[in-house]
Amino acid sequence: MDFKDKIKSYFNFDKKQPKGANLFNKINHQQQLSRVSQDAASFKLALNMAESVEYPNRYLLTQTYQQVVLDGQMQSAMLQRKIRVKSQHFYLVDKNGDIDNEKTKLLKQKWFMTALDLALDSIFWGYSLIQFSPIKDSQFLNVEVVPRIYVVPEQHMVKSSVATMDDGVDYTKKPYSNWAVGIGDEKDLGLLMKCAPYIIWKSNALGAWAEFTEIFGSPVRIVKTDVNDEKTRLNAEQMMAEMGVSSWAVLGLDDEFDIIQTNRSDAFQVFDKMIERCNNEISKIVLGQTGTTEEKSYVGSAEVHQEVAEVVGRQDLIDMEFVVNNQFLPLFNNLGFDFGDLEFKFDRNEDLRLMEQAKIDAMFMPHLEYEKEYLEKKYKMKLVGVKKEKNNVEPSN
Repeated sequence: MDFKDKIKSYFNFDKKQPKGANLFNKINHQQQLSRVSQDAASFKLALNMAESVEYPNRYLLTQTYQQVVLDGQMQSAMLQRKIRVKSQHFYLVDKNGDIDNEKTKLLKQKWFMTALDLALDSIFWGYSLIQFSPIKDSQFLNVEVVPRIYVVPEQHMVKSSVATMDDGVDYTKKPYSNWAVGIGDEKDLGLLMKCAPYIIWKSNALGAWAEFTEIFGSPVRIVKTDVNDEKTRLNAEQMMAEMGVSSWAVLGLDDEFDIIQTNRSDAFQVFDKMIERCNNEISKIVLGQTGTTEEKSYVGSAEVHQEVAEVVGRQDLIDMEFVVNNQFLPLFNNLGFDFGDLEFKFDRNEDLRLMEQAKIDAMFMPHLEYEKEYLEKKYKMKLVGVKKEKNNVEPSN
C-alpha cells in the first residue's frame, strides 16, 4: 500500500449501527400529523399540554407549529437566521490555533450541513433530538430529527406511540446515546411558540380580508321575480351561480336586500395594518428588528437594524460552536472520526461587512505592510504590483 492509499484508508472508514440503536425503530407506528385550522383557544390548549408538569405532551403544539412555519414572514425570518450560520466558513483548529485542513474536509460535507441545519431548527421548534445513521466512507448515510411528537425531553424518552404515557426508551443511555444527540434546553418550546399568536391573528385577518374582497370587490347581482314556481326559481339560481364568482340573490318582487358597508374608502387598511403589525412583531421576535425584512426603512435606521441583525447572527455562531464542540464532536470521536482535541470555529472575520473591513485596512496601510494574498482573497481583485508615485518636478525658468 503506497502513501496515498494509506492516507485514503486513514480518512475513510465505515461504521455499522448496532441493531436497535436507531430510535426510529422504537416507534411502533409513525403517525402523520394532520393539518387543522388554528385559533387562540386551540393554541392555548396545546401550550398547556406541552408545559404540563406530570405528563408533558407536545403533539398539539407540534401540530400548531407545522401550520405556523407555512407563514411567509416566518419563513423569511427563519431563513435569515439560518443562512447567516450555514453560509459562514468554518475550520477545525488545534490548541495552537492552526487549521487542520484534512480533518476540516471531513465536515465540509452535505451530512454535516444537514446536522447543522437541524441544530439551528432547535432555535425555532425548541428541543430537537437528532438521529445519526451508519457511516459509509467517513460520511453518515443519513441525519434526521426524531419526530417531536414522540419525544419527551423532560423525561429523556422516545415514546413508542403518541397515545402512550410512559412506554418508551431513554435516549440518553447506550446504545442510543452513541448515535443520537439532543439540542437545546429540554423545556424550551422555541421561538415558534412566541410567534404563533401573531400568525394566527394574521391568518384570521387575511381570511376576513378575502371575505371582504369577495363581497365588496365585485357588484352584487340580483334577480327579482314574481314567479313562485320552485323549478323556475331553481333555474334562476343556477343561472346566477354560473355567471361568475360575485355575490348574487334571487328575490321576490317585495323582498329587500341590503349590504351595509362603511363609507370609508380605506376600509381595507383595517386588515392591512393588522397584517403589517403581526409581521413586524414576528420579525422582532426572530430577528430582533424589522429593517431587514421590510422595504420601508430609512438609511439611518436600516444601519441600526443591520447591526442588530449582525449581533443576533454572531450569537447564533457562538451557540452553534458550543453545539458542535460539546455535543457533535464527542459523538463523532466515539464513532471513529478521530478529531481528537481539535476545536470547531467559524471564520469570524466574515462578521465584518466588506466596506467596514476596507476602512480598517485603509487606516493601517500607511503604517503596515499587507500580504498580497490577503488583499486578493478579501477584495476579490488581482494585484499586479505596487504603483510608483511620480515626483513633482518644479518647472525651470
